[in-house]
Amino acid sequence: MIYNDKFTIKQTASFETEMEQIYSYIVFKLKEPLIAKKFYQKVIKKIYSLQYSPQRNMKIYNHWDTSRNFRKIKIGNYLIIYEVNLIQKEVIILHIFHDSQNYFKNL
Repeated sequence: MIYNDKFTIKQTASFETEMEQIYSYIVFKLKEPLIAKKFYQKVIKKIYSLQYSPQRNMKIYNHWDTSRNFRKIKIGNYLIIYEVNLIQKEVIILHIFHDSQNYFKNL
């Protein structure tokens, strides 16, 4: 579903910290600053593409709170977890995890 009005994108402090850790790992541990920069740009591009169609990605169902509209985007080996608020027309970027992590325990 595509919406006429743009949704506002908001990033949580948790997401920003996690993104910084991933970026630093790629730059300093793997010694690949160019790859880190390209990955960061790809993440930001994907996030801001949610402004017009935030519900296009897979919904994450949780049994403890069915009222929340959690969704995920896969980028390489990473998952971006976000929530869509249709009333306030917001997309809240919650976390970014490696796909081997158990992200449900952090929601």
